[in-house]
Amino acid sequence: MSLLMAAVLDAPGSLALLEVDDPVCPPGGLILEVEACSICSTDVKMLRAGQKDLVFPRILGHEISGTVSDRYGASPSVGERVQIFPGVTCGICPSCGRGAENHCKDMRIFGFNLDGGFAEYLVVPRNSVRNGGVNLIPDGMRFEEAALAEPLACCINAQDRVEVAEGDSVLIFGAGPAGILHALLSRERGASEVAMAEPLQVRADLAEALGADQVLSPLKEEFLDDAMDLTCRRGFDVIILASRDLAIDDDLLSLLAPRGRVSLFSGLPTHLASPGLDLNHIHYREEMVVGSYGCTPAQNRRALELISSGSIDVGRLITKRVSLGSILKGMEHAERRDGLKAVVTDFGG
Repeated sequence: MSLLMAAVLDAPGSLALLEVDDPVCPPGGLILEVEACSICSTDVKMLRAGQKDLVFPRILGHEISGTVSDRYGASPSVGERVQIFPGVTCGICPSCGRGAENHCKDMRIFGFNLDGGFAEYLVVPRNSVRNGGVNLIPDGMRFEEAALAEPLACCINAQDRVEVAEGDSVLIFGAGPAGILHALLSRERGASEVAMAEPLQVRADLAEALGADQVLSPLKEEFLDDAMDLTCRRGFDVIILASRDLAIDDDLLSLLAPRGRVSLFSGLPTHLASPGLDLNHIHYREEMVVGSYGCTPAQNRRALELISSGSIDVGRLITKRVSLGSILKGMEHAERRDGLKAVVTDFGG
């Protein structure tokens, strides 16, 4: 039996490149030779502090693409290029039945409680294949672009929930990878104004270069007035919180237009998760505060279509490529916030 390499997290702060056993293809499943796995801020959180769904020891990585190297009575065929939806769902519960697989009662997730994509090979179980979790990569799309379909799909889920539509004005808090994807997606959906709020100058500069109409610093005293001026004092139709560092308060709600919608895209730390809000303000102005978590297999397929068509150029977000053996450098790149996406593209060690 040959030994292969994987980045294994044994405990918070303890990530090491280790030899692992040769994978065995499960009945109805696949073995994937991983070609690209991008690094998410959640991976950094797991490395530093753990996460509620994380089970140790664990091979991290949930933004995955690769080549089918073996199969056991399943399609697609050996040699085909695929992108992986990170959730492995039951396919029979009420949530799965209504297309909300991200709320499957028996959900398992690559890189959380199943071994993920920071490895040379990935075991893909039967339910992933059977329930739409394995998506063919369109011709001409690079593996690293396909790996970014999953974070784009999460943005699609959020924007579906708040119904971003043609003519909407959109304000996005946070110009990290998710915030930039939200900006690109809002533009693709026909938003008339796409503004961003970002305190870090390096990321503000990247947001401007990638097409945001305006990038404001939320640290400035005049931020609220400047933001309202962008909409001629009407307020924004949609506000998307792509940052964990922002309190949801009456000041934020004051930036909404009548019938405005807020997307809670990022999970919040405990001290910000229980805000005091004027519910009468929400009532009389018919505003909505809407959560979103993860994505569905169908949204992953939509993300691949948007990337393949050229509607959204996710490749522009990649600011660092690392080998599996240098994965800590990729984690540090994501943690320092001095760029956007780091992707593992070399699995030779």
